Amino acid sequence: MNKAHLVILQASLAIWLTAFSSPVLARQELRKDRSTPVVFFDVSELPARIDEPRLRKSEKEFVLDCAVANRSGEPLLGIRLILLVIDSAGKLRSRITWTEGADLAMYSIKTFAFQPGLTGDLRSTDQIFLGIDEVIGRETIWRAAGAEQALRAYSRGQHDVVPTVRTFANKYDPRPGLVVVPMLQREQ
Repeated sequence: MNKAHLVILQASLAIWLTAFSSPVLARQELRKDRSTPVVFFDVSELPARIDEPRLRKSEKEFVLDCAVANRSGEPLLGIRLILLVIDSAGKLRSRITWTEGADLAMYSIKTFAFQPGLTGDLRSTDQIFLGIDEVIGRETIWRAAGAEQALRAYSRGQHDVVPTVRTFANKYDPRPGLVVVPMLQREQ
Protein backbone atom coordinates (compact mmCIF):
# COMPACT_ATOMS: atom_id res chain seq x y z
CA MET A 1 0.00 0.00 0.00
CA ASN A 2 2.82 2.38 0.90
CA LYS A 3 4.60 1.66 -2.38
CA ALA A 4 1.42 2.31 -4.40
CA HIS A 5 1.02 5.76 -2.77
CA LEU A 6 4.64 6.57 -3.59
CA VAL A 7 4.19 5.63 -7.27
CA ILE A 8 0.98 7.70 -7.52
CA LEU A 9 2.70 10.66 -5.87
CA GLN A 10 5.67 10.45 -8.26
CA ALA A 11 3.37 10.20 -11.29
CA SER A 12 1.30 13.18 -10.10
CA LEU A 13 4.45 15.24 -9.53
CA ALA A 14 5.80 14.36 -12.99
CA ILE A 15 2.50 15.34 -14.67
CA TRP A 16 2.34 18.59 -12.70
CA LEU A 17 5.92 19.55 -13.61
CA THR A 18 5.32 18.76 -17.28
CA ALA A 19 2.11 20.77 -17.38
CA PHE A 20 3.65 23.89 -15.86
CA SER A 21 7.03 23.79 -17.58
CA SER A 22 5.67 23.31 -21.13
CA PRO A 23 4.30 26.87 -21.53
CA VAL A 24 7.61 28.30 -20.31
CA LEU A 25 9.59 26.18 -22.78
CA ALA A 26 7.16 27.04 -25.58
CA ARG A 27 7.59 30.78 -24.91
CA GLN A 28 11.39 30.40 -24.98
CA GLU A 29 11.21 28.51 -28.28
CA LEU A 30 8.89 31.17 -29.71
CA ARG A 31 11.45 33.89 -28.91
CA LYS A 32 14.25 31.89 -30.53
CA ASP A 33 12.24 31.22 -33.69
CA ARG A 34 11.66 34.89 -34.49
CA SER A 35 15.14 35.33 -35.94
CA THR A 36 16.08 34.17 -39.40
CA PRO A 37 19.36 32.34 -40.05
CA VAL A 38 21.79 34.04 -42.41
CA VAL A 39 24.30 32.21 -44.62
CA PHE A 40 27.76 33.79 -44.34
CA PHE A 41 30.17 33.70 -47.29
CA ASP A 42 33.67 33.55 -45.80
CA VAL A 43 36.67 34.88 -47.71
CA SER A 44 39.66 33.37 -45.92
CA GLU A 45 42.07 36.12 -47.04
CA LEU A 46 40.09 38.78 -45.17
CA PRO A 47 41.03 39.29 -41.52
CA ALA A 48 37.40 39.31 -40.32
CA ARG A 49 34.95 36.41 -40.11
CA ILE A 50 31.30 36.48 -39.01
CA ASP A 51 29.97 33.66 -36.86
CA GLU A 52 26.34 32.66 -36.26
CA PRO A 53 24.61 35.57 -38.05
CA ARG A 54 20.86 35.83 -37.45
CA LEU A 55 18.47 38.51 -38.66
CA ARG A 56 15.62 39.59 -36.41
CA LYS A 57 13.04 42.32 -36.58
CA SER A 58 12.98 44.65 -33.59
CA GLU A 59 10.20 47.15 -32.97
CA LYS A 60 11.64 49.66 -35.44
CA GLU A 61 14.09 47.89 -37.74
CA PHE A 62 15.92 44.74 -38.68
CA VAL A 63 18.93 43.80 -36.55
CA LEU A 64 21.74 41.44 -37.54
CA ASP A 65 23.02 39.64 -34.44
CA CYS A 66 26.40 38.00 -34.91
CA ALA A 67 29.91 37.53 -33.61
CA VAL A 68 32.84 39.04 -35.49
CA ALA A 69 36.23 37.37 -35.23
CA ASN A 70 39.47 39.21 -35.93
CA ARG A 71 42.00 36.71 -37.26
CA SER A 72 44.79 39.23 -37.79
CA GLY A 73 47.53 40.77 -35.69
CA GLU A 74 46.10 44.25 -36.22
CA PRO A 75 43.20 45.92 -34.37
CA LEU A 76 40.09 46.37 -36.55
CA LEU A 77 37.98 49.53 -36.67
CA GLY A 78 35.09 48.59 -38.95
CA ILE A 79 33.67 46.44 -41.73
CA ARG A 80 31.62 47.02 -44.86
CA LEU A 81 28.99 44.33 -45.36
CA ILE A 82 26.81 43.09 -48.22
CA LEU A 83 23.44 41.43 -47.53
CA LEU A 84 21.40 39.73 -50.25
CA VAL A 85 17.79 38.58 -49.91
CA ILE A 86 17.03 35.83 -52.45
CA ASP A 87 13.51 34.54 -53.09
CA SER A 88 12.54 30.88 -53.49
CA ALA A 89 13.01 31.08 -57.29
CA GLY A 90 16.61 32.25 -56.85
CA LYS A 91 15.92 35.86 -57.84
CA LEU A 92 17.44 38.80 -56.02
CA ARG A 93 14.77 40.60 -53.97
CA SER A 94 16.97 43.03 -52.08
CA ARG A 95 20.62 44.09 -51.83
CA ILE A 96 22.03 46.18 -49.01
CA THR A 97 25.58 47.38 -48.40
CA TRP A 98 26.52 49.28 -45.27
CA THR A 99 29.47 50.06 -43.04
CA GLU A 100 29.57 49.30 -39.32
CA GLY A 101 32.08 50.25 -36.67
CA ALA A 102 33.58 47.11 -35.19
CA ASP A 103 36.31 47.89 -32.69
CA LEU A 104 38.13 44.57 -32.27
CA ALA A 105 41.48 43.82 -30.68
CA MET A 106 43.88 41.59 -32.58
CA TYR A 107 43.02 37.87 -32.57
CA SER A 108 39.74 38.39 -30.72
CA ILE A 109 36.01 37.76 -31.13
CA LYS A 110 33.12 39.96 -30.05
CA THR A 111 29.33 39.97 -30.45
CA PHE A 112 27.57 42.78 -32.30
CA ALA A 113 24.06 43.90 -33.23
CA PHE A 114 24.27 45.60 -36.63
CA GLN A 115 21.51 47.62 -38.32
CA PRO A 116 21.53 46.80 -42.05
CA GLY A 117 18.77 49.26 -43.02
CA LEU A 118 16.63 46.55 -44.58
CA THR A 119 13.11 47.76 -45.42
CA GLY A 120 9.97 45.77 -46.04
CA ASP A 121 9.16 42.32 -44.76
CA LEU A 122 10.92 39.02 -45.28
CA ARG A 123 9.04 36.07 -46.67
CA SER A 124 9.33 32.71 -44.98
CA THR A 125 10.83 31.28 -48.19
CA ASP A 126 13.53 33.96 -48.54
CA GLN A 127 17.18 33.06 -48.11
CA ILE A 128 19.59 35.64 -46.73
CA PHE A 129 23.28 35.74 -47.66
CA LEU A 130 25.93 37.90 -46.01
CA GLY A 131 29.45 38.75 -47.11
CA ILE A 132 32.23 41.15 -46.19
CA ASP A 133 33.23 43.72 -48.80
CA GLU A 134 35.86 45.63 -46.86
CA VAL A 135 37.68 45.43 -43.52
CA ILE A 136 39.18 48.56 -41.99
CA GLY A 137 42.13 48.01 -39.71
CA ARG A 138 44.21 50.48 -37.75
CA GLU A 139 47.00 50.40 -40.36
CA THR A 140 45.54 48.41 -43.28
CA ILE A 141 42.36 48.35 -45.36
CA TRP A 142 41.45 44.99 -46.96
CA ARG A 143 39.12 45.20 -49.96
CA ALA A 144 37.49 42.16 -51.56
CA ALA A 145 37.30 43.05 -55.26
CA GLY A 146 34.28 41.32 -56.78
CA ALA A 147 32.74 40.43 -53.40
CA GLU A 148 29.18 41.11 -54.52
CA GLN A 149 29.51 38.97 -57.67
CA ALA A 150 31.08 36.15 -55.62
CA LEU A 151 28.28 36.37 -53.03
CA ARG A 152 25.64 36.28 -55.77
CA ALA A 153 27.35 33.23 -57.33
CA TYR A 154 27.52 31.59 -53.88
CA SER A 155 23.75 32.11 -53.47
CA ARG A 156 23.26 30.20 -56.76
CA GLY A 157 25.39 27.29 -55.53
CA GLN A 158 28.61 28.26 -57.31
CA HIS A 159 31.06 27.89 -54.46
CA ASP A 160 34.20 28.19 -56.60
CA VAL A 161 33.91 31.94 -57.28
CA VAL A 162 36.19 33.80 -54.84
CA PRO A 163 36.89 37.54 -54.76
CA THR A 164 40.42 38.93 -54.99
CA VAL A 165 41.58 40.61 -51.78
CA ARG A 166 43.63 43.79 -52.12
CA THR A 167 45.29 45.65 -49.26
CA PHE A 168 45.90 49.37 -48.88
CA ALA A 169 47.57 51.46 -46.21
CA ASN A 170 45.04 53.18 -43.94
CA LYS A 171 46.01 56.83 -44.22
CA TYR A 172 42.69 58.13 -42.89
CA ASP A 173 42.28 56.92 -39.31
CA PRO A 174 44.56 58.46 -36.68
CA ARG A 175 46.91 56.23 -34.72
CA PRO A 176 46.18 56.02 -30.98
CA GLY A 177 48.71 57.77 -28.79
CA LEU A 178 50.25 59.59 -31.73
CA VAL A 179 51.24 63.10 -30.70
CA VAL A 180 52.31 65.66 -33.24
CA VAL A 181 55.01 67.94 -31.89
CA PRO A 182 55.50 71.16 -33.84
CA MET A 183 59.05 71.98 -34.79
CA LEU A 184 60.52 75.04 -33.17
CA GLN A 185 62.46 77.44 -35.31
CA ARG A 186 65.81 78.57 -34.04
CA GLU A 187 66.50 82.22 -33.88
CA GLN A 188 69.55 83.14 -35.87
